[in-house]
Amino acid sequence: MEIDITNQRILALLAENARISATEIARKVNLSRPAVQERIATMEANGIIECYRTEIAPSAGMIRAVIFVQIANRPCGPALEWLQSLEGVTSVQSLSGDIDALVHVLVPNLSALSAFNDTLAASPLISSAKSSAVLRTLVRSVSLPLVSW
Repeated sequence: MEIDITNQRILALLAENARISATEIARKVNLSRPAVQERIATMEANGIIECYRTEIAPSAGMIRAVIFVQIANRPCGPALEWLQSLEGVTSVQSLSGDIDALVHVLVPNLSALSAFNDTLAASPLISSAKSSAVLRTLVRSVSLPLVSW
């Protein structure tokens, strides 16, 4: 699927605010609302837009952590799928280099994070895992490269 300049603008607006209305996007990209909805639906169907997320504020009292994982065996697919299936996992990223995966978790408290770490340590799929609690997240608006409006 071609990502033309209009689709790039729509993606940038959605990345900035996933709750923006199609009407507002249409106004900003000079298209009709139905045309914007059709473009978004097409990008969803083609896997360009994978999901919409809710970011939970630190004030909610949840513990956010990242876990650096080395996978015991190749191929990595079964381990990555197992990691994604665990309760509390918000995303799994497969990496190149010494670390095979970066796992993001959101758990209610430190005891739950400890239990999560114990689950990883007991798995024959995982050779090592190191977790770090996230203290602060700074978010930057996404801008797509090589886009001239």
